[in-house]
Amino acid sequence: MVRLMPVVCVGFLLAAPALAIDESIQIQREYIDRVLTMEDSAAGHVALAKWCESHNLADRARKHWESAVQRDPDNKEARGSLGFVKRGAEWKHVSDAGVAAPAIGPTTVVVEQTSPERRRSIAQDVQAIAIRYLGTTDPASWAIGREQILLFREAAAAEPINRILGVGGVEMRKLACEALGQIPGEEAARYLVKFTLGDVSVDVYKAAVAALASRTADRGVPMLVNALNGSEKALQRAAYALGEMREWRAVPALIGHLKTQEPRVVTYDAPRGSGGSGPSSYFFSGTVVTYIADVTPVVAEGAVGWDPTIGVIPIGSCLRVDNPRVTIHRTIIEVVPQPTVREALTKITGEDREFRSQDYWKLLDKHRAEGGSSTIPSAPAKSPPPEAAPPPPSE
Repeated sequence: MVRLMPVVCVGFLLAAPALAIDESIQIQREYIDRVLTMEDSAAGHVALAKWCESHNLADRARKHWESAVQRDPDNKEARGSLGFVKRGAEWKHVSDAGVAAPAIGPTTVVVEQTSPERRRSIAQDVQAIAIRYLGTTDPASWAIGREQILLFREAAAAEPINRILGVGGVEMRKLACEALGQIPGEEAARYLVKFTLGDVSVDVYKAAVAALASRTADRGVPMLVNALNGSEKALQRAAYALGEMREWRAVPALIGHLKTQEPRVVTYDAPRGSGGSGPSSYFFSGTVVTYIADVTPVVAEGAVGWDPTIGVIPIGSCLRVDNPRVTIHRTIIEVVPQPTVREALTKITGEDREFRSQDYWKLLDKHRAEGGSSTIPSAPAKSPPPEAAPPPPSE
């Protein structure tokens, strides 16, 4: 499903109508971000359809309701929003079923759209708190600032907190992760994933992972799963985070990365007799003239000696032949086990099956057969504070 996401996202972005002139750029960007990071499932399209309705994007909401029905024909929320009612085993449109459509669907949530003025107001408040309380070494002042930052609970506070606190020192970035962990919405989750995958500080990384693990929704799972296909650092950090989050939805992707294929270049000299290095030789034709030079008398008590320099001068032609040294560079593909992925699967499944992929597939099938959900539990255990969280994998 993850591999199909780029195609699905491009399809929705191209199919969506042009934005109205008076529609804010922020809403446009947020919609694009949500489409690019959404999970291509009925639940994912239902969530995005609700968001579109709450932001007066009726045409886009309808497209996502229709996509939800395509993926789950019996989805009650999507069917009801499209004007269908169930008669027996069939879904019929209200125009054909002889009943009146409800004014507002039972699952439609109408919320007040966040205005640009409200976002600017929140940004000013966060900036003022950061300057007055967090820009000092006084513990009492810092405690007051932290308490005030943690009072922001609305989704519109995610961007200002990330932008303002995210450029501060380690402690300020850790506070940003703590605050984002309790702010609802996918935007806050995206910023936490950014801290998880890219922050240079291990302490900030641990704080971001703890914040993600404490969330009950919008945990940035699609982004973390995509990161498994990235660099070695991204793979290690994403796998560790998914393990701490106990994310069953990520088990298939983690199994696929339990062992990775990595290229390695091997360099060695070609063996002799196959065009490689070997003994050299030379041929000389001419005359060798000997000579004595620098004959120096050495006089000692009762003795006289000579200290000559004797040498030879070849006169003629000399031909030297050296076999070339041949170095072979060969690229081989190695299957490299990933201990961090194994630890993540062990945390999620509760069993260590080492690097045996088939055993983890069996555990996943067993989990599903027993009625286990592929989503997060409704009441996860409270995550430990960042300072008490287990250490992440070494860099």
